[in-house]
Amino acid sequence: MPHLYQFYVGGHAGRANLEVHDLQFVVAESVEAAIPHLRAAWFGDPGKLHLDGYRRISWVDGYRVALRPAPAPAGPRLYFVNVGGYRAGELAELHEFGLFVANSAADAKAQALQTLLVGAVQQHKDNLKEVDNQLLLDRLQGYHVHLVPGDGEPDPVAWQGYRPIGVGSGE
Repeated sequence: MPHLYQFYVGGHAGRANLEVHDLQFVVAESVEAAIPHLRAAWFGDPGKLHLDGYRRISWVDGYRVALRPAPAPAGPRLYFVNVGGYRAGELAELHEFGLFVANSAADAKAQALQTLLVGAVQQHKDNLKEVDNQLLLDRLQGYHVHLVPGDGEPDPVAWQGYRPIGVGSGE
């Protein structure tokens, strides 16, 4: 049975002086089965791609996350929101992201701004995507996200660290 996974990946890209990171969603039977999809989505140096962490997504905000071949009926949707902001005296922009169940992108943005980087200076939305319709649909492998009301808890991070998965890394 396939699962929805959330991956935090990093690597080198172009002429950037810092390592860059991205967040990807993949439907797969296992983490190993997701790696080809992560490689295909990576925009940087194909040999320098690595995993920094991942988790399964099976419950968010009072809803179980089910994967089905047919599109979900009307109702709440699963959104990914990345919020940016600043801390006095620090050069770099801060980021925090999360998953939200909402009836619209505007509702998801409002929820995110109430809970992510609270207290940061110039808190703002950097990215907002409906997971099913806009975020790497080809890596959802023909499945659609269905939200089923139910009890549960957010999935913990399953793994954190540094794991090379780039082309030629032995994976």
